[in-house]
Order: sequence, then structure tokens, then C-alpha cells
Amino acid sequence: MGTNTDVDTVRYRKRERERERESERQTERVSIKEGTQYLASRLKSCSNEMTTVEEKQKTLNDTVKALGTDKFELAEATVSVAAIIESPDAFVLLDARSEEEMLVGMIPGAITQAAFEASPEKYGDKEVVCYCTVGYISGGACKYLRNKGFSNVKNMGDGALLGYTLAKTAAGVDKPLVKADGTATNEVHTFMADLAPLAGEGMVSKTFADPAAMLEAANARMKEQVGV
Repeated sequence: MGTNTDVDTVRYRKRERERERESERQTERVSIKEGTQYLASRLKSCSNEMTTVEEKQKTLNDTVKALGTDKFELAEATVSVAAIIESPDAFVLLDARSEEEMLVGMIPGAITQAAFEASPEKYGDKEVVCYCTVGYISGGACKYLRNKGFSNVKNMGDGALLGYTLAKTAAGVDKPLVKADGTATNEVHTFMADLAPLAGEGMVSKTFADPAAMLEAANARMKEQVGV
């Protein structure tokens, strides 16, 4: 039977572990906030230089890399925006964003992650391509689903949704997305206001009130699901 000293030691160690975890969470929150602020500053500084579609695409690619999407190790499981636009029937697109984002506008024909996980056998003969605003959160969703054995699941490259709207509007499509009822729209959730110029000519941006908090929640979910 344990002594009071043993019980006190166990309690002390438990409290210390809880303090350490809270300290780690606080450090991560600060890091995410500083990261989003840095990204916003970086986008603002080059906004006047982004006059062509090519320049905007390069900035999108740089943004994806800056977010740390490489950590998901999906280089061999990434599908280009060009391939999706050229052969849309060859893919099933999976929107990995929140309901709030999807209600603003989705790529026509896209399904939700919940719909895929409910009946994955329906999509077994096609490549399922995850997307989010720029490809970071969808990268986590893709990694999670591939870890569960769905090797036909890939991630959308080239800045994902914003790369898609950028390419579509450059090709003359003024309303490349759809609302839940199927109505065509030029509204897109760009996550943060500073990403709006990358969405393409004529696109109307909607954003989160607190991008850092949203990203913190997404990172916590990905850490739990895929360990990164």
C-alpha cells in the first residue's frame, strides 16, 4: 500500500506534466500567431508586384511552402490544378475545409470528407483529390486518409482552391465555384484577407475573423490524427 509521500509524488509529477503540456501549447499558439502575422506582412509587401497570373501563382506556391506543407511528404501524391481542369471527370474532389468555408463556395461536384469516409467504396475506382484554401489543411486530411489505407487519395497542388480559381478566372470563367444549392458564384473563402489578391480577377473574398485561431485548431487536429 502506497504512503502519503508516494501519493504526493505522483500528484506532483502529474501537475508538472500538465504544466509542461500547457507551456508547449502556449508556445505553439504564439508561434502560429507570429507565423500568420509574418505571412500577412509578406503578402502585403509583394501585393503591388503581383500583376500577372504567373506572379500570383508563384506567390501561392511560396505560401504553401511557407506553411510547411512539405511535412506531409505528399510529393508523389499530388495532383496539379491543370490536370484537374483538363480532365475533371477523372477525379473526385474532396473539400477538406470547414462548413463555414464550404458554404461560401466549393468547386463544382466536390464532396465532403465526411461523405467520403461514410462510403469510401463508392470512390475506389477514381483518384480522390483533397483540397482546401491553399493545400495545407487538405495535406493533413490527405495524409490522414492515406494512413488509413486509402492509397487513391491525393492532395491538390498549385495552391489548391485559390490556384483553381486563379486558373479558371484567367481562362475567362467569372464564377468558377458553386453554393450549396448549385448556384454559380465568384465568392471564395480565402482564409485571411491578405490571400484575397491570389484568388483571381473578379473573385470576392470572405475570411475568418481570427485566422491564427483557426489554424491552431487545424494543427491540433492534424497532430492528433497524423502526428505532425
